[in-house]
Amino acid sequence: MSAKKTRIAILHRYGLAGDICCGGHNRPRTIEILHERGYEVHFVGPKSMDALSDYAAKYVIMHELPFTWDRANPTHKWSRTILWLLWLPFVALWCRIKRMDVVTHTNDTMPLTGWILRIFYGRNVVTTVMDFFCRIYTEKHPFLRPLGNFIEWLDIESWKRIPVILTKVYFIHDYLAEHGVPREALLVERNPCDRSIFFPLEGDARKAAREKLGFADEDFVMTHHGIMHPNKGNDWVVRRVAELKDEIPTLRFLLMGDGGEMANLKALVDELGLQEHVLLPGWMPDEKSLNEAIASADVGLVMRIGQETDHFHMTDTLNHEMGCAKPVLAANLKGIAEVVHDGENGFLFAPDNPEEFRTKLLQLYRDPALRERFGTAALATSREVSDLEVCAHQVADPIIALVEKGRRFSRQDAKGREGK
Repeated sequence: MSAKKTRIAILHRYGLAGDICCGGHNRPRTIEILHERGYEVHFVGPKSMDALSDYAAKYVIMHELPFTWDRANPTHKWSRTILWLLWLPFVALWCRIKRMDVVTHTNDTMPLTGWILRIFYGRNVVTTVMDFFCRIYTEKHPFLRPLGNFIEWLDIESWKRIPVILTKVYFIHDYLAEHGVPREALLVERNPCDRSIFFPLEGDARKAAREKLGFADEDFVMTHHGIMHPNKGNDWVVRRVAELKDEIPTLRFLLMGDGGEMANLKALVDELGLQEHVLLPGWMPDEKSLNEAIASADVGLVMRIGQETDHFHMTDTLNHEMGCAKPVLAANLKGIAEVVHDGENGFLFAPDNPEEFRTKLLQLYRDPALRERFGTAALATSREVSDLEVCAHQVADPIIALVEKGRRFSRQDAKGREGK
C-alpha cells in the first residue's frame, strides 16, 4: 500500500487570486516550495474576481466555495466576511475528514478563526496575527467595546493553542508573549514584494504615468492606498493637507482604495474645499495601475492613528512604496520603525503631532536631493526585508517543520505500540 501523500490546506477569505493581490505575492513561490517537497496543496476559499495564474492549475487543487469575493465592492468587506466565517466550521471539518496534515490561514487575521480551526479541524494550524478588527471597529463605539474585548480575549486564548503563529513585525512577539502565547510559536513573515509588479519608474516612463493620472510636472504628489479602516487616520491627513495647501499650492494627495470611511472623507474634502488637492479615485483597476500611481509620486505616506495594535504592522502600503523607491513619510509606530529609520530611508512622525508631520513634509517638498537619497535607501531596504524568496520560505519552512514534527510523533507512537 502506498503511503498517504502529505496534504496542506490553504484557506483565505479573499480566494486565491484575491489573496495574492492583497499582499500575498509570496504565495505562488510558497506553494511551489511545498510542491517541490512532494506535498499536495489544496486551496479552499471563495471565487475571486481576479484571474488565477497558470501556477494554480499546475500546483494547486482548488476547492472554491459557492460565492464570489470582489475586493472592489465595499459591501463585500462585511457581507462576504460574515459568509466566510459561517462557512469556516464546515471548511475546517472538511479538512479533518480529508485528513489534511496542516491547515494554514495566513496573510489575514479574523476574529474567532483560531477557535473554529482548533475545534473543527485540530491542532496542526498555521495562522497569521496582525489585525485586531474588533478593536479597530469598536474604537469609536464605546458601547461595543466590552464585546470587542471579550472576542479579543477569546482570540488570544485560541492562539495559545496554535503551534505556529506568523507575524509581520517583531514587536507583536512581546505583546502576545505577555498575554501567554508561547514565544516558540511566534515567527516573522515580512510583507513580500514582487519586483515584477512593484518597481521604480524613471524618466519618460514616470512622466507618462504622471500625465496619465493628470499630474503636471510641478505637482508635488503624495500617495497612500488600502482599505479605509477607521484606524488609518485618513481624515487626519486630509486636515493636514488643508493646512499646507497655501505653503505647497501644488500638493496633491492621491488616496487610493475604498471602505467604510470613504463617504466621510468625501464629505470632509468638500467641506474643506480640497477637491483640487485630495483625489479619491477608489481602487486602482489593477496592480499595474497601482504601481504606476505609486512610482509617479514624490512621497509615499504610511498612516495609522496610533492604536496599540497599529504597532503590529509593517503594512503593504509601506512595502509597495519602498519597492517603488519612494521616500517614505510614515507614522512612528513600533513595527514600522523596524523598517523605516528616521532620516535614513524616510521620515517618521508621531501620528498625533500635526506640526511634526507638516515640518517633515515641507522638508521633503523643498529638498529633491533628500527625496532621491531616501528613495534609494528605501529600495535597498525593500530588497533586504521583502525579498520574495526569503518571504516564501518564512511561510513554507514552518509548515514543513510542522509536518516533520508530526511524522516524528507518529513514528514514536508506532514504536511505543510495537514495544507493548
